[in-house]
Amino acid sequence: MLFLGKYKGEVAAGAIIIFWSDIAFYHQAASLKKFTKHSIPYLLQWQAIKEAKRRGCKTYDFWGFTNPEKFPRHPWAGPTLFKMGFGGYKKEFVKTQDLIISQKYWINYIIEKARKFWRGL
Repeated sequence: MLFLGKYKGEVAAGAIIIFWSDIAFYHQAASLKKFTKHSIPYLLQWQAIKEAKRRGCKTYDFWGFTNPEKFPRHPWAGPTLFKMGFGGYKKEFVKTQDLIISQKYWINYIIEKARKFWRGL
């Protein structure tokens, strides 16, 4: 389900939530910087959580976490702080794994390893 938040008629933020079984997954979200002071992403999440409850979901999975204290420069540090603002708890599942279907995969693998090294992660 796509959730859109508007401010004065302009779309300011959006979130894609996947509902499956009795779980709601926060899949992707974005917001425009010029609306930062209006906290629209928080309202979108609250609406998504309410929709999950309405559908009988037992879990709202924010999907993705890093320790912002240990890795403050990690790209997910900011989003993790946002997610932590809703309370809840950290629960680790099996890490994401790649299924290699092409030799071109290794190009991206090397680029991502280099980016991780340069960021000190």
